[in-house]
Amino acid sequence: MTRGRRDEALDGLALAAGDGPKPAAAASAVGLQQDFIRVAEQLKPSVVSLKTSRVVTYRMPGFPDDFFRGTPWEGMFRDFGYGQPFRQRQQGQGSGIVLDSRGYILTNHHVVAGAQEILVRFADGREVKGKVVGSNQRFDLALLQVPLTGLRAAPLGDSDKIQVGQWAIAIGSPFGLEQTVTVGVVSATGRKGLGQGTYGDFIQTDASINPGNSGGPLLDINGQVIGINSMIASVGQGIGFAIPINLAKKTVREWLK
Repeated sequence: MTRGRRDEALDGLALAAGDGPKPAAAASAVGLQQDFIRVAEQLKPSVVSLKTSRVVTYRMPGFPDDFFRGTPWEGMFRDFGYGQPFRQRQQGQGSGIVLDSRGYILTNHHVVAGAQEILVRFADGREVKGKVVGSNQRFDLALLQVPLTGLRAAPLGDSDKIQVGQWAIAIGSPFGLEQTVTVGVVSATGRKGLGQGTYGDFIQTDASINPGNSGGPLLDINGQVIGINSMIASVGQGIGFAIPINLAKKTVREWLK
């Protein structure tokens, strides 16, 4: 029986619906998608969420101690707490990466600076306290240690070989949303004059980075760490900066001598 135009039209609809062979471009996109999935699955166990806290003492604004002394208002102002010190707990958050199976974790200096308690949370739900074993304000890097062994260390790449335009993948806890994965490209390298201390050789990326991502990894398409996410140009602008991993390697070696 000769096939009619109706049958040919139905064949076309089947192809359009994805029942036929996929074009090369679609197959390539699916392959790239699988690369992103693979990187996320492999690296999430090596990425941690950090919560920090410290108690700060403030003094309420008021008058000199003897301003109302001997007046009818002395007791009233004292009861309201004017000029009296009070304590307040400050909390912060960030991310980090496992560098060594023996419990060493890399993050930013500004994430843990001044913290009296650091809580480290892993992708499998484990929570332990961490302690700072090395910190460098100029490079904005810090090394923590937790009382765990057998951790999965993140594979480190070579930041000297990265190229503008290559894929960049960020994993971290933006706004406390743990294990968030975002994708972009390396937008520029060697960025200087960003107003963060005296160091200036940042990797720029458009992979979405927000408060809470600090200290987490910037990865290449092979799942190797090429940078430590450190700062953003402005919330919502889509411009982030990472510290090259080669600088972090050198700094950590000095701490572990």
